[in-house]
Amino acid sequence: MFPRQINFGASLSSIYLNLSDCYQILGVQKNASQKEIKNAYRRLSLRYHPDKNKDDKDSEKFKQIIEAYQLLRHEEKTKTKTSETDVATKYTEFWKKYDNNMNEEFHFGPNFSGFKNPFGVNAQENYEHFREKESSHKTTHIIIFGGLGLFALWIILESILK
Repeated sequence: MFPRQINFGASLSSIYLNLSDCYQILGVQKNASQKEIKNAYRRLSLRYHPDKNKDDKDSEKFKQIIEAYQLLRHEEKTKTKTSETDVATKYTEFWKKYDNNMNEEFHFGPNFSGFKNPFGVNAQENYEHFREKESSHKTTHIIIFGGLGLFALWIILESILK
């Protein structure tokens, strides 16, 4: 990466920093996480802050620390922004492909067999929406009277076992 020109103001000369200089100024390794970089920046900025130190060398060091941290943060934001645009591109590509596959019209009616599944699953079941299952009186009676019988048996056993 090309060095970046840093202008601290009229009293200071321009300083050129590249990423390796920034890591060295903050005292972290090149593969350091953002959390490690931030912790190093906080520690060093507290140590070299002009309110705590009256020496001009310390104020110069403080300005270098700030600029190094800002440059590293800017690089990380650039990487993140690039990955966000990649995600957005992939997202739009997916929906364009999906929309191209879904150009056919379909109508909901009593039969769902005309529904086209966009995910490639082929469902062969012919389902009629308004189909009603025949009710069996024999099954209904068995369920009702069986339940009543169990309830009566429970009451009898409870009174016996008391």
